[in-house]
Amino acid sequence: MYRRAAFPFITVLALVLATAPAARAAPGDLDPTFGGDGVVRTDLTPAEDDGFAVAIQPDGKIVVAGVKGNGGPNPRFAIVRYETDGSLDPSFGGGDGKVSIDFTPGFDEVFIVRIQANGKIVVAGPAAYSGNSRFALARLTSDGSLDPTFGGDGKVMTDITPSYDVLNGMALQPNGKIVVVGSVSAGPDNGKIGVLRYRSDGSLDPAFGGDGMVFADPTPTYDDGLAIGVEADGQIVVAGGAGFDGPNERFVALAYRPNGSPDPTFGGDGKVVTDLTPKADVPFALAIQDDGKIVVAGGAAQGGPDPKFALVRYERDGSLDPSFKGDGTVITNFTPYDDGAYSVAIDPDGRIVAAGLAGNGGPRARFGAIRYLAGGALDPTFGGEGKVSTDLTPHFDSAWGVAVQADGSVVCSGTAGLGGSNPSFAVLRYQP
Repeated sequence: MYRRAAFPFITVLALVLATAPAARAAPGDLDPTFGGDGVVRTDLTPAEDDGFAVAIQPDGKIVVAGVKGNGGPNPRFAIVRYETDGSLDPSFGGGDGKVSIDFTPGFDEVFIVRIQANGKIVVAGPAAYSGNSRFALARLTSDGSLDPTFGGDGKVMTDITPSYDVLNGMALQPNGKIVVVGSVSAGPDNGKIGVLRYRSDGSLDPAFGGDGMVFADPTPTYDDGLAIGVEADGQIVVAGGAGFDGPNERFVALAYRPNGSPDPTFGGDGKVVTDLTPKADVPFALAIQDDGKIVVAGGAAQGGPDPKFALVRYERDGSLDPSFKGDGTVITNFTPYDDGAYSVAIDPDGRIVAAGLAGNGGPRARFGAIRYLAGGALDPTFGGEGKVSTDLTPHFDSAWGVAVQADGSVVCSGTAGLGGSNPSFAVLRYQP
């Protein structure tokens, strides 16, 4: 399974599987009202462009963020906004629907995008990824211009250690504060999970941990902070990998009170570790349901012969939810090759949608999406068996982000054609 926080580049060959709209639209079919065939590709540079994250605005416009020029001399934050029909939005980015942001002369990329209640767009990821990487955030106004009320120029960078600090996840609080999570390398073999909170003006919030930062070290080896969410009462929940690069990496979930202290109502000490397989299990995404239950998605048995999609659902107190397939966990085999979920979302009917990579290492690496019923069973109305996959190019294609529209349509963002001559942003929309 491709781990974006560890490997910026990848080259995998695949075969083409042409995907045509069905004669009668069904849930999981590509939506022909989006781009003509359900697929929109956007080339930003002659190098690799990756659409790592997607968000839906209240007006239905689609915002995709990632990196442009990956593998070139100066990879940068890239944000593209699409109309509901998949066309580029001319009201965004000076007329062409595209915005790029340069933080450093090095490798800067967006891993997450969120829309604030006031319509402003917040993107976040690592800056100077391949060197002394730092947490980086930018806020755009609704027309795509940098918001000068955020950090003075629309951009904020935080240098936490002299080593490798990578921002992987972000969530918005109703009061305008922004919480982020990432991997903080205090030493070469003992990375920690770092959670930072920023005020609405981009400054670190001293009401959180005393200086805006808190750190967790679940294992003596490297721990990865990968996703974050906020409960209705202000509790902050983090998902990550405990023991990255060890023989048995596990899901870890952490909960914090609004002041940054560990929440003892969650697992007794604010921490829950879940071991799914004897191999590495890596959580990449987190979503909080309306009832407060926490859904974490990722990959199970990474490094084994047949990695799979994995979901875990926790109760509000950190216990595994027995109403979710009996023991709170679901492992789904997509292909006989490397599969895993990179993003997860809850649809308006309470169903869970996970999207990611299907078939890496086999003849076709492609976009994969699975829809689960609220109890964890596959939704048979989606793609006929709960699963859909889409092959876009003869090379490596993968979904990195997923969002669900108000009507239940599933929107995936990702990369098409890695390993080819011109990998590009790819956005797919599936029928609800």
